[in-house]
Amino acid sequence: MALQFIIEPDSGNGDPITIRISGGMTLGPRLLEFGRRAGSLPAPLVSNGVLLEMSAVEDIDSAGLGELVILYTAVGANGGRLGLVKPSRRIVSLLETTRLAGILPHFENEAAAAAWLAGPV
Repeated sequence: MALQFIIEPDSGNGDPITIRISGGMTLGPRLLEFGRRAGSLPAPLVSNGVLLEMSAVEDIDSAGLGELVILYTAVGANGGRLGLVKPSRRIVSLLETTRLAGILPHFENEAAAAAWLAGPV
């Protein structure tokens, strides 16, 4: 299935931005569009943090992992943090194998991820 994503902006209450992703985070035009749109979010919004809800991500390749790292860098440069919500076991395994698990923390639900974002840096 082709990559689909919905960006849910901050409600104005200081909530993090949530990006709901489904399909394959694999090399292609949809992944590039995801990277452009997610990476160009306004700095004041990203400073509250960004959550990537990944429960419906079916596949990820090196290009997809690269986009996660690019987004992590962009969010961090704007004073925010990036967390992954419900990534599959395969994605968690890839993060651990590539040693990205230390910079891309993952959570079982959005409440736990939001609590992490609200906590100390």
